[in-house]
Amino acid sequence: MSFLHPLALLGLAAAAIPALLHLLQRRIPPELDFPPVRYLSAAERESARRLKLRHLLLMILRTALIAVIVLAAARPLIPLRGGGAHQPTAVVIILDNSPSSGAVVSAGPVLDRLRVAARSSLARTTSADRVWLMLCDGVLRGGTREALLAIIDSTHAGWQRLDLVDAVGRAARIVDAQPLPGREVHVLSDLQRTALASGRADVPRGVRILALEPGSAVTNRGIASVTVSEGAAVIELGGSTPAGRDIPQPVPVTIRIGGARRDRAGGGGGGGGGGEIAARGLATPGGSGGTMRSAVTVSLPVQSLAPGWWLGEAALEPDELRVDDRRPFAWRVAPAARVTATPGSGSFVAAALAVLQEGKRVSEGRDVVISGGEAAPPNAPHAIVQPPADPALVGQANRGLAARGVPWHWGDVGTPGNLVAPQLPALDGTPVARRYRLDGASDEVLATVNGEPWLVRSGNVLLLGSRLDTAWTALPTAPGFVPFIDALVNRIVIGEADVNSAEGAPRVEFRTRGTDTVGATVFGPDPRESDLTPATPALVTTAFGGRDRVEVLSASALSAERFSGTRRADASAILLILALLLAAIELAVATRTR
Repeated sequence: MSFLHPLALLGLAAAAIPALLHLLQRRIPPELDFPPVRYLSAAERESARRLKLRHLLLMILRTALIAVIVLAAARPLIPLRGGGAHQPTAVVIILDNSPSSGAVVSAGPVLDRLRVAARSSLARTTSADRVWLMLCDGVLRGGTREALLAIIDSTHAGWQRLDLVDAVGRAARIVDAQPLPGREVHVLSDLQRTALASGRADVPRGVRILALEPGSAVTNRGIASVTVSEGAAVIELGGSTPAGRDIPQPVPVTIRIGGARRDRAGGGGGGGGGGEIAARGLATPGGSGGTMRSAVTVSLPVQSLAPGWWLGEAALEPDELRVDDRRPFAWRVAPAARVTATPGSGSFVAAALAVLQEGKRVSEGRDVVISGGEAAPPNAPHAIVQPPADPALVGQANRGLAARGVPWHWGDVGTPGNLVAPQLPALDGTPVARRYRLDGASDEVLATVNGEPWLVRSGNVLLLGSRLDTAWTALPTAPGFVPFIDALVNRIVIGEADVNSAEGAPRVEFRTRGTDTVGATVFGPDPRESDLTPATPALVTTAFGGRDRVEVLSASALSAERFSGTRRADASAILLILALLLAAIELAVATRTR
């Protein structure tokens, strides 16, 4: 038992007043030996015993009456499970308004359900509690109940992804540091499985974690990323499908480029205009375990775009989660590279350059020199070097690379295999029959064969492990060979424009150096937000600290359990009723005594 006003208990000292008055009023009559009244002695003794009992009863009643009144004034609180007030509690309410909370489930956004639960938690707090509110930005907000209610009412689905495991751990440490009897964290989230896949919150003993169980799973697909390269845009899709449901049908993806364009480009400005360009592709969802993964490549008319920075957007048809149905991107169309190929570079390279020159993707010049093992001119700004056709010339070629300051060289003959090139999808899976191992420093490795470097970049030099000839690799006969040469001379050897990704409302921000645009940052939701698969109660319990600290509850169970560890009922009303009853009994006994 505890008291809301413990200082009132000092009034219990007044309970001694009836006893003191009783002692002070005691009188011992003188004894007289008077024969005529001796026959009354027996009757007097019997009456005295009855009076003593009544006086003692009156003293007990009056003492109890004062004590009960004082206790009622102190407002005693009795532990209770079903309802009533609660002891002072430190509580953090985590309202996860990350992008996935905007998904429409059962005819309403998930966030609406979470807001109702947050308001209910906040409405149960008292002035003796310490309360904080945390949203998807991870910031702890304190304040009055009215101020926090206003924040909850104005909250909408944000653009940041909340690290739930870290948020629960921080919230638990905050409430554990408060000198209050109760310590709770209320987690109101859609509890995405991807948000709890790794890590475990460090929750101190004595802190209760109450999590609202997630709602039903829904099918969703969203755009995870857009990568634009020579003549194509690769759109990666993510999402989820509830267990037991069929994989969704293929979905159309629309690419739009133009409408907004930034003409200043790193290394030179852009030219004239060009209206909006649209292209479409069809994505076939795949994946396992409820998670969807797929990619679609959409061809783009590169020749229609003047050099410079271009803005675009990939879009899906609207579904249950709208925020991931569109994603912007930025693409720098470089000016046509001025390229020269040495005689030793091979006939396939010469043919590819002729195609690119006809399409105005390259022009004659010595900005980029493609060689077949012979040393590139020292004054060539950029070089693409193949191994010599004659093994006897490999040593001489290696000395030429060392003279240019390249820390790589051709080593022993490598085993055949297939190309792996995440940055150059056109190369993936292409067979390589002959190659040299590339040995050297850990510069940028762009493609590998059997896990060993095959294409590396060191400064302004690109080094290949095979000649671009059908005797060495099937690449020259592949459809992606011309785009591969385009990528080498226009993008890779010169250095790709720096395009970064970040969380935030969809937009593109450019970075400049002087008058040139040198890079861009593309903002959008975290791709993991598209996977709406909810975590199982067992995963939630493990991630948030274990069964002795965590409870995953339905909305009604959460309403009953929040603050139940410190819930008490005010017993002052019962004590006042008892005081009235004692007063009535005391009055009756006193009247009878008189």
